[in-house]
Amino acid sequence: MSIASDNNLLWIPSDISDLLTVSVDGQADDSTVKGMEIINSAATQWVSGTIDDYTYFELLDHYGIDPFGFVGEVEEHMTLLMR
Repeated sequence: MSIASDNNLLWIPSDISDLLTVSVDGQADDSTVKGMEIINSAATQWVSGTIDDYTYFELLDHYGIDPFGFVGEVEEHMTLLMR
């Protein structure tokens, strides 16, 4: 993820879990698309407190995403917003 900036404005989504969504290529197979759906649903659940950190991070890891790196980028974005 890279945070794009125009006119020195940072993008702020209406739903903070949007910062944690993932996407797949249009040619992705069904299992990859299902994994994307699971990860994106889990992001919403994690932000709302429905699932805990351990469960969310384990899920990311299961699908090959480095949880600390992925969430760390979102944390950096939030730090910029709070300045």
